[in-house]
Amino acid sequence: MPAVDEGVLTLSVAVRVSPEPAGIELLKTYRTALNYALNRILSLNLKTIKDVHRALYRELVEWFGLPSRVAVDCYRDALANANAWRSNPSRGRRPRVKRLSMLLHPGQSYRIRDGYVEIIGGITLRTISWDRRYDNYESREARFVYRNSRMTLWVSKGI
Repeated sequence: MPAVDEGVLTLSVAVRVSPEPAGIELLKTYRTALNYALNRILSLNLKTIKDVHRALYRELVEWFGLPSRVAVDCYRDALANANAWRSNPSRGRRPRVKRLSMLLHPGQSYRIRDGYVEIIGGITLRTISWDRRYDNYESREARFVYRNSRMTLWVSKGI
């Protein structure tokens, strides 16, 4: 049985949110934790999500102060980056994340309600622009990005 939905169309919907200092600080902490997790995964040669969870979860929560589900999203993101680097035949240097970007899981890491985006850990951001045509479709993983003094939540929708 396949692990993914075959033949399901997806689209990304951009939700612009107000750039709050708490959101920027969370993104900076996430980037630091992501680079740490990426280096640990490659150094310890971890390949499964179970091994990565055992090695990194407690460190990400206690040392970096990430909320529980954000820590899980962080090491999932790091494992995906590590596996992509390992499968590249012309690798080069170890990967390092430079941009402020964060993976979020629907319902557990983020919610969009009444003109606000709530991120686990007590961060609430006001939405600036939001295309509501696709609200009836199921929300999937999202990518929270801060670039050029703009914060955007890219929500993947399953059609």
